[in-house]
Amino acid sequence: MGTSTRLPGPKRGGWTGAKHRLSEWVPDNDSRPDSLTEDDRRIAEEVAAQFRRALRDALLDDPERFGLRDAALDAGQRLIAVLDGLRRPDPVVLRGLPGPDPAASGDEFVRRFVSEVGGDGRLVVDAATRRAAREVAERLVDPAGPLADTARPKRVTGELFCALYQLFFGELVGEFVHVLIAEHIKLAVPVLAFDPTDTVAGFVADQVVKLLPDPCGTAAAREPERPRLAEVARDLLSETVNEALGLGDTGLEFAA
Repeated sequence: MGTSTRLPGPKRGGWTGAKHRLSEWVPDNDSRPDSLTEDDRRIAEEVAAQFRRALRDALLDDPERFGLRDAALDAGQRLIAVLDGLRRPDPVVLRGLPGPDPAASGDEFVRRFVSEVGGDGRLVVDAATRRAAREVAERLVDPAGPLADTARPKRVTGELFCALYQLFFGELVGEFVHVLIAEHIKLAVPVLAFDPTDTVAGFVADQVVKLLPDPCGTAAAREPERPRLAEVARDLLSETVNEALGLGDTGLEFAA
């Protein structure tokens, strides 16, 4: 199945309810993507939790559905490897970047990062994985990021490693829900200042991140052993993916 192939959505009641709630939502004219009204924020949080619950239920019925769990585990291994490399001297992913234009170098780094982490698969889940990888890469080359100037890169700190690790899995689930919404729901709303689909997917990602284990906290709890963060992140990978997909202990909590 290529990325243009229609993706079968979950069939259970939770999915139907989430679709109906989203299709009926008409955001307030005063809402903006970065500044929702109180009522719109509440609705977006609730709808995001509904979609996460519907996805969880579909995966409980069939853990192999969509290829999502396996894709997340594989991409997680690649993500850890690339981020770990950026904590070491002379990272491979930064070698031979074009210069002297910082913008061109940054764009090439993002392309490499997405390719390394997201792979070249043609399934819908692979496309969601690459979008999540792009979000992480763009945080790294952000003006405040350690690779804002790839000619003089800064080492990725442990704190940033852990934040990006969690961000990736939140974005992966958010992007996948975005695809499900886009392929199965037609929003009967007037021209708006923002897309409710984007907003709900963003809330999905934020909710997921709050549930994920923190490699930094786990590493600190292992003192004085002082394990490498990459090793800790790999140890946590299966738990992280299960929590992100709602299949773990804390993932059963869907309060926004």
